[in-house]
Amino acid sequence: MDAVIKEVAEEGKRLIDRAWLGELTREQAVHMFVQVGDGLVHYDTALDIIDDGVQRLDANARWVRILRWCALLELPVYGAFAALAVLLGDYTTAVLSVLLLVILQIVHRTFLPHPLLPGGDRSE
Repeated sequence: MDAVIKEVAEEGKRLIDRAWLGELTREQAVHMFVQVGDGLVHYDTALDIIDDGVQRLDANARWVRILRWCALLELPVYGAFAALAVLLGDYTTAVLSVLLLVILQIVHRTFLPHPLLPGGDRSE
């Protein structure tokens, strides 16, 4: 029974991904999820699961885009601060700018999903 539930859950994830990518309409994804569930998943429950999954993917995609822009823009901004501080002779500010840049780059790059893994999940 656990294997069946796991299989239904995995198929639900795939259907949510396909609905988010636009390969399936919402109704098609719900219908296929109910069929795969074969009595385990009711129509209303499948509708809620698909809608929640698509909303979560939208929110995560927005978050990843923001993180990528931050990681991209930090380099020129903090690099310019460090260069300007060196030109003005304020080496403490230059070191702090470079240190902050390195820390932020490490943090943002660890939060970004790996592009080669499906769904960005690092545990696979």
